[in-house]
Amino acid sequence: MKLADGDFQQAVHRVGEAEYPEIEIREELVDVMAAKLSSESFMQGIDVIVLPNLYGDIVTDVAAEMQGGLGTASSSNIGNRYALFEAIHGAGLRIMQSGRGPWANPGSLIRAMGEMLAHIGYGDRKAILDKAMDICTVTEKKLVITGRQDGCTGAEFTDYLIDTIRALRAE
Repeated sequence: MKLADGDFQQAVHRVGEAEYPEIEIREELVDVMAAKLSSESFMQGIDVIVLPNLYGDIVTDVAAEMQGGLGTASSSNIGNRYALFEAIHGAGLRIMQSGRGPWANPGSLIRAMGEMLAHIGYGDRKAILDKAMDICTVTEKKLVITGRQDGCTGAEFTDYLIDTIRALRAE
């Protein structure tokens, strides 16, 4: 691990110095990073986190829980020519195979759609969507998707989200 991590760190420094000299590179241990994600003072000045795949998966899972849960987090892969927006935990194959499709959480794909909206120039609409998602998944949380019959369905959650967006737009 230490050898592979060292190679990754060296590559980040090489690319950073050559292509992004204006960006300060700050190294942190992955366990400290995961533990301190909610600390404003620790995260101050951090705009981008660059991690190898395994560490990135762990840290994004922690961050996803902080913003509403794994089922509500999205991923953006933005290149010079193309951009890809997706749910971070796939298409819910296990939920579908077990007959729980109606209770699948659409939040991750909805957030990915918001990232796409911002990318193509509709940042104002993403801001409303983000605010509504935060209300529906963190602060108000009238309906909760559990992935099982004890929670709301994806359709019920989507209706709740649409009603929340309408209320925000009416303000």
